[in-house]
Amino acid sequence: MSRTALLIRTHYVDDRLRAFVDQVAADGPFDVHVVVDETNGTLDFGGAPKVSLTEQTVAELGLYDRAPKTFWRCGDYALYAARQALPQYDAYWMIEPDVRLMAERPCDILARFPGPEHADLLAGRLRLAEADWDWGITLDPGAGPIWRCLFAVIRLSARAIDLLLEERRALSAARIAMDADPLTWPNDEAFVATTLARHGMAMHDLNAFGQVYDEIGLSYWFPVSERELQITGRDGWIYHPVLSGQAYFLKLCRLAVRHGALDELERIVERMIGLEWTAEEAKSHLRAIDFLRVQWDIGQASPPLAAE
Repeated sequence: MSRTALLIRTHYVDDRLRAFVDQVAADGPFDVHVVVDETNGTLDFGGAPKVSLTEQTVAELGLYDRAPKTFWRCGDYALYAARQALPQYDAYWMIEPDVRLMAERPCDILARFPGPEHADLLAGRLRLAEADWDWGITLDPGAGPIWRCLFAVIRLSARAIDLLLEERRALSAARIAMDADPLTWPNDEAFVATTLARHGMAMHDLNAFGQVYDEIGLSYWFPVSERELQITGRDGWIYHPVLSGQAYFLKLCRLAVRHGALDELERIVERMIGLEWTAEEAKSHLRAIDFLRVQWDIGQASPPLAAE
């Protein structure tokens, strides 16, 4: 039987996340480790085993460090760091803090998948990339088709991680030698899926072994209401990104500004009264939408909300 680690990849800590780490460590079949972006300071996870990610980590791995928001852009760097710190495992699950596994024992959902001898990559939304996908231009199409996946919940075999690290290092050296634009550095979703496909590794979508998500509930951007999910969530399914309260509203704001959908945002705010917020909180949100609408009309939409 293979040994599998469960990595919780995060850049922050709060009480809910600490409780989730404690729960999966106590109830699940996996060894649980927190992989933490600590470029802005140390985060306290109590007694939970931790792999720290810093600028020094990137240098020690021999990887490209010039791209903006490196650890956000390149979640695979967390896997390489964990693989070197924890080499005893055959496979590594990695999930983000805003993923929800809808089960009394959350790890039961992950434990039902075939082992790494049958799947080098398990990921949601795994498919050939669309021709106009933004991240597609960061890879050479001449070397083979470009693939994509969602990196929020993912499992890779040890041999897949070793191959990816070798390929990332080679690409790092090539990009540095040509002084390439840092914005052309491929993100995790493009690099991992495409590289493994080109090397003939066994890749499977999470739904290949029975449906555990749909494209509404497992999304790149559009958030799921945590409180609504507690009522409507399907047992045994995976959801992302799941947010509540102010974080949920701000995420919706960013999307509404980006897509010019303030009317739809207003309808969501009204629908969520009594669920995500009180009537008084909703009034505050609606005032914020009115302000955004004025800014939109004069062509000065707020940059902080427009940025993702």
